[in-house]
Amino acid sequence: MRMSLNRWSSLISLILFLGVASAAQAGTAVIAHPGNPLAGITQEQLARIYLGKTREFPNGAPVSALDLREGSVTRSKFYKTVTDKDESALKAYWSKLLFTGKAQPPKEMNDDEAVKDWVSKNPDALGYVDGKVLDKSVKVLLILP
Repeated sequence: MRMSLNRWSSLISLILFLGVASAAQAGTAVIAHPGNPLAGITQEQLARIYLGKTREFPNGAPVSALDLREGSVTRSKFYKTVTDKDESALKAYWSKLLFTGKAQPPKEMNDDEAVKDWVSKNPDALGYVDGKVLDKSVKVLLILP
């Protein structure tokens, strides 16, 4: 039995879609309020926000960044990928900034669901969660490996 070109094309598209969807589910998702006008965000822009170097989204709107609790696997992966800092380096970094009064660290939340809930209700919020908890209540700006 031979498959038509259209069926092969449809099958290949389905396989690619499922691969992309499962990859997104496995990664760390950077999320914003669904009304946020940004189409995406870069790792460099995230690093500036999460290291307290800016308090604005790339479009100039104010941002309120959220962190997962210290010790979270997703938090560790996020910071290693975005800032190349581990938990101890991050703690030292923020201790210095807090001491000098130059910046405040992102607000810390207990888990992915708490971050997602806060982001879904606050237009200026930015957070990151395990891709497995995503739903339509938030907008995905970037998927990290």
